[in-house]
Amino acid sequence: MVRQSLLNLNLVCIPLERNMIPRGKLDITFTDLFAGIYYCLFSPRRSKKDNLSEENRLICLSVRTGFDLVLTALNLPAGSEIIVTGINIPDMFSIIAAHGLKAVPVPVNKHTLNISPEQVEAAITHLTKAILITHLFGGIVETGEVISIAKKHDLLVLEDRAQAYAGNEYIGNAGTDVVMFSFGFIKTHTTLTGGMLLIKDRAFYDQVTHLNSKLPRQPKTRYLKKILKAMAVKLLTQKEIYTLFYYLLTAAGKNIDAVLSTFTKGFPGNDILKSVRYRPCEPNERLIERRLKNFKPASINRRKKLAADVLGETPGHFKIGEGNQRHTFWVLPVETQKPAELIAHLRANGFDVTQKASSLVTISKKNNSPGVAELDLEKLVYLPVYPGMSNAKRKQLAGLLTNFD
Repeated sequence: MVRQSLLNLNLVCIPLERNMIPRGKLDITFTDLFAGIYYCLFSPRRSKKDNLSEENRLICLSVRTGFDLVLTALNLPAGSEIIVTGINIPDMFSIIAAHGLKAVPVPVNKHTLNISPEQVEAAITHLTKAILITHLFGGIVETGEVISIAKKHDLLVLEDRAQAYAGNEYIGNAGTDVVMFSFGFIKTHTTLTGGMLLIKDRAFYDQVTHLNSKLPRQPKTRYLKKILKAMAVKLLTQKEIYTLFYYLLTAAGKNIDAVLSTFTKGFPGNDILKSVRYRPCEPNERLIERRLKNFKPASINRRKKLAADVLGETPGHFKIGEGNQRHTFWVLPVETQKPAELIAHLRANGFDVTQKASSLVTISKKNNSPGVAELDLEKLVYLPVYPGMSNAKRKQLAGLLTNFD
């Protein structure tokens, strides 16, 4: 028994000679997390000037919640069509279906992360009522041509910016009717849960706000648990702790992706509408207020620098979104014909990469767009978005990609 235990211990300890670079960190400080705990425990009274729901801006529980509110307010006829970016999280497509509507996908160009205006216009029918443009991976896509087409056909335009919050750098095209931002658990400038809508038309804003006001509050206890979980995750992603955690799971035969997904899944369960139809609790709103007032672009600039360092000398066939001129690199995917082999190669050299950095799915049909370099999620591997990575490690990661066959 003792001998077997020592053998097991050796299996764990031998790899610890090489630190494992975590795949990322939560974009929130311990100071903000402690502030959130204070708001939960003591519920400080809010001043009138702390009201965030002004200038057609609405705070809600999540982008999913905001999207549901918008579709409820629109009350479109059953069978109406919404043209969508063909890649998004499954819940957004489920919400469309739950309202009796049909999502009509347009594929994503892997070089620019844009959708084609020509393909958008070709997809418009007499049933089309709206266009949902999704900004993927932190890339801020060009929307002007699509919006012009939408206005020509009298269609509503929504921008899903859940993956591409950048403070005031870009708050949506002036022609967009609804812009949606997420401050979910792994998002930029996270508040663990929370979303924000910018709604152009004041009457429609009032309608959506009224619907939101009728939703029950998210329980404070649920939010407090999220804060405590976030603290645990922040501690876990300290490099030395993460290394031990990674190799312990590996020695135990556990799947690292499956374990980490239990920490970050926002809305478990099968009934998405039941899960998202809440307002944020007041502590959640207070933390959103605090974070919005104190936003600094430094974290985004650090991500851009990391991406430039790692991808600068990397062969072009790996690169995704390299033609996007306003990329903020919320995640850092590369494309490969051999994702499993690349993951094994990089993990063996101390970099925790994955194919599971997000829950994105595609509903566009492959090979239905001749001449379009369509993004294929199955070929993507997500590199660590870890700004604390040393220059030596950045060069090593770039070299490992360059030399990968």
